[in-house]
Amino acid sequence: MKGRRNNLMFYLWYLLFECFIASFLAFFIAQYYIITNKKFPYIFELMNIYNFIASILFIKILSIEYIKFANFLLFIILILFYVRSYLTAKDKFDSRFRSMILSFGYTRETYFYKFLMKRILLRGLEGFSFSIALVLLVNKIPFWLNFKNNFDEFLYVLIFLIGAGIVKATNFGKISRT
Repeated sequence: MKGRRNNLMFYLWYLLFECFIASFLAFFIAQYYIITNKKFPYIFELMNIYNFIASILFIKILSIEYIKFANFLLFIILILFYVRSYLTAKDKFDSRFRSMILSFGYTRETYFYKFLMKRILLRGLEGFSFSIALVLLVNKIPFWLNFKNNFDEFLYVLIFLIGAGIVKATNFGKISRT
């Protein structure tokens, strides 16, 4: 029992590290496109939540035979998903406030750092928690037949899903026009 728990903790830390690195790289990709005012490639638009879930399931099927390629593909899919989540946060904020803020004399760079970065990071935290929960869920479903012995694995998925829900529902850093 103790060896299985150590393997779970190792896998959880590995997954946290991989998702953190992917989120970190995605933030800088999004920052580059936002500050330089370039159009995001269409591949980022395709990575909505449904395509993300389908990709994770495909990677799980692929990992049976090609584990290294599946891990690399998971890393790329995570980067695409995180950039997409940053992009939606930017679009939501831009549609409401960009023209008003830029009319006060802010540059794109100061607009990004003073107004947009908090919203993007919150959206990234939500996507980070959701992606970890989804990958854990897909990887551990076959082992949940005996729920009593696998309660800790189920608990980690619940914690990350609840964390994503709390970040989604929070009003921290929100600005209104009134």
